[in-house]
Amino acid sequence: MPSPWLSLLVPAYNAGTHVHACMASVLAQGIEGIEVVVLDDASTDATGDICARLQAEHPGVVRVHRAPRNGGIAAARNRLLAEARGDYVWFLDADDVLLPGALAGLRRTLEASDPDLVLCDYRTLREASGLKHRLRGERHRRTFAGRARAVSTDRCALVAGVLRNGELHVWSKIARRSLWEGGAFPQGRIFEDVAVMARLLSAARRHVYIPEVWVGYRQWPGSTLRTPSPARARDLLAALSSLRADFAAMAGLDRRAWFAIDHFSLRSVVSLAAKLPAQDAGLQAEFRRVVRDLFARRGDAVIQAYLRRGWWMRALRARRVLAACA
Repeated sequence: MPSPWLSLLVPAYNAGTHVHACMASVLAQGIEGIEVVVLDDASTDATGDICARLQAEHPGVVRVHRAPRNGGIAAARNRLLAEARGDYVWFLDADDVLLPGALAGLRRTLEASDPDLVLCDYRTLREASGLKHRLRGERHRRTFAGRARAVSTDRCALVAGVLRNGELHVWSKIARRSLWEGGAFPQGRIFEDVAVMARLLSAARRHVYIPEVWVGYRQWPGSTLRTPSPARARDLLAALSSLRADFAAMAGLDRRAWFAIDHFSLRSVVSLAAKLPAQDAGLQAEFRRVVRDLFARRGDAVIQAYLRRGWWMRALRARRVLAACA
């Protein structure tokens, strides 16, 4: 049997409410030559049964694996990469969906330009979406600030375009499977996509951004990323440190790339600073240490760049956080 041209990789844990819709959104597109690989991460609800039925209904297309114990999202992504057989891989979280035409659009893009990495846009899905959400642009979230539909080998433009928009999730990036070799996700932590993004961008020689909405990203009030905790704060700090270290090891990054890296990191720590529990002295000390490591030599330059752009409030908030950590 020939290898599939695409592996859709679906980590699933207690996703019984949404996993059928997720997989149906892929299968309904009727595109041949793909595989859908699911890892049931020791779910305790109906996730495993739903996935098993879909595997029986779509033999040769759907493959389901079950972890003996829950290992978390990073371990699930690593296992899925090990099981993938496609030339390209596309992560799709079990509560999200592929929008109609996504697979056909991707196949046209690959046939036309043979890129290593394809970036797409997404739409936010909510249980109740109102005018304020539409005004925020949630119907079309752009993941890249740069040229569209043009294959590029400019790695600095790739780094700047991704980091400037701050959309570092792996499910909006379709990559040649070989790009993930040696790029394991850090197990036991969240923000795993932030931690590996520099290595993925570094490995891509040819990239193309398609400004089309291919993913429906489901946002719900109890999601992991919207529920602050000391453990999640530490995971974010570790991910930002890994991201900076990996970019520092990447030769040839120019000023625009470094501004985007600094901007993403500074925006992340400013947001985190408002959520840290004041009574957790250890976490407060760790936060100050990481911020000093990230911005000891670059903080003033970033604030000056903010001021040149007229980002007065952003510069003020950033200056306050950096001063408190000095």
